Amino acid sequence: MDDISDEALVEMFRRGDRRAEVFGLLLERALPVIHARADAAIRRAGPNCRIPRDDLLQEGTLGFLSAVTAYQAQRGASLRTFISVCVSNRLDSALRKGSKLPSEEELLDTALPPGCESMDPQDVYAAMEDARRLQDVMQRQLTELERGVLEAWMDSERYEAIAKRLGVPVKTVDNALQRARRKLQRFL
Repeated sequence: MDDISDEALVEMFRRGDRRAEVFGLLLERALPVIHARADAAIRRAGPNCRIPRDDLLQEGTLGFLSAVTAYQAQRGASLRTFISVCVSNRLDSALRKGSKLPSEEELLDTALPPGCESMDPQDVYAAMEDARRLQDVMQRQLTELERGVLEAWMDSERYEAIAKRLGVPVKTVDNALQRARRKLQRFL
């Protein structure tokens, strides 16, 4: 499987083809990016960085997980680029929170897929399947703008930053997010 592209591996992962093996290979390929982004975050934070490197690596791995589950090849970015952006956003968010490290409960809430309350592999897998189904609903029911706004908001971007990046007014961002929430509530 070493000769299969990252993008093709994501598709295999989503279809459930050799899921654990594929996920492991994707993570192995992404580890240099995760380490580089964590080291860059530590350098940016300087001596005021009180978050241990291991915790930043864990945050980066969670950013990787977000990237793999949210990646859309048709949007034009390579998976490696998308992973780098998601990992950087996750690390920046962790650094913005300052020295307050999340409690174990908060960490589990963000580390596990929605609906998963334990680290039991069966629970995690079931929650991942639920997340995949939600992603499918998002793809079918939301417009490109609604998906873009929702994904950026889920990555902790502010309305103003989303509006600037998408080239739309802030009110358009707010409206798109509200429409996306209403549409998704029908499927939850």
